[in-house]
Amino acid sequence: MNDHEHHDNNFFSGLVLGALLGAGFFWFLTSTEEGKKVKKQLKEKSQDTLDNLSDIVAELEEKGEEFNQRAKEIQVELEEKASDIKEEVVEEAKEGLSQIEKLRERGRKAVKFFTRNGKPLA
Repeated sequence: MNDHEHHDNNFFSGLVLGALLGAGFFWFLTSTEEGKKVKKQLKEKSQDTLDNLSDIVAELEEKGEEFNQRAKEIQVELEEKASDIKEEVVEEAKEGLSQIEKLRERGRKAVKFFTRNGKPLA
């Protein structure tokens, strides 16, 4: 017997064993008093679990909405701050350019002072 045939036999054996166990469990739950009690308990516990899960999902949805709202508020705040900073930077840049223009003008006057007819005085 090679490994392939051995693997196939194991698979088939597991399949048959699983089917038998499933059938036995089903028979136990539906045909015996003890099984019916277990089945009833399973139904109750599963219903409790589903109810708890529904509560958790509702709570998560609510928290998700709160998070989303807070994220939008923060976005608006950041956009306002960015706009304010942009205006400040633009204003400072204009002041800097104005200073540069004043320095250029002083430089032109100095060049005129030290030249006569386009030639240096030296």
